[in-house]
Amino acid sequence: MLNPTTHKILILTGYLIWCASFFGEALGGQPYSTIGIVISPVLTVIGVFYWFKYYHTKRGHYPKFEILGNNIVHAGGSLTLRFDFLLKHILKFWTFCILFWMGLVLIVLLTFGRSEAFEATKQYCQSNQEILSQTGPIKYFGLLLGVNMSTDEQGDKAEFSFTIVGTKGNFIADSKLIKKSGVWTVENLEFR
Repeated sequence: MLNPTTHKILILTGYLIWCASFFGEALGGQPYSTIGIVISPVLTVIGVFYWFKYYHTKRGHYPKFEILGNNIVHAGGSLTLRFDFLLKHILKFWTFCILFWMGLVLIVLLTFGRSEAFEATKQYCQSNQEILSQTGPIKYFGLLLGVNMSTDEQGDKAEFSFTIVGTKGNFIADSKLIKKSGVWTVENLEFR
């Protein structure tokens, strides 16, 4: 028999670590926030796995997600969940929201964190002596990225907001890049 509180403890711990780490990462609380950002999704997913097993053991079946579709109503020109259904399943709803948030951060990191534009920004930071004199040798770059990429008649442009973790401290940086002749070039980089 599964312990009925195991999944609750894992999910709640994952939530709390995620929220604290997310805001810590945004405010320059590395390296602890980075560790939390990595560990919390693992705890939460394990908790959801145990919750599914507990649910199946207790009720004889896994959660029926088609019930969600039966409780969506058309109100004011948009689709929304019925309020009574949402209140009845508030913890499950927030579990979904936090998992969605974690997935969104992972997608942004994998999509833009490995892009040519951000790689050019990292190269610029690691080779610019003025930046290195203030940050010291760069250990790594934070996991959260603010990204704005666009294309117009002048070419491709990108803006990143990210954290530089150096030996002299943590610095929040904003960079502006432009793509000329297929190569991303940093036009401006400021940090605080």
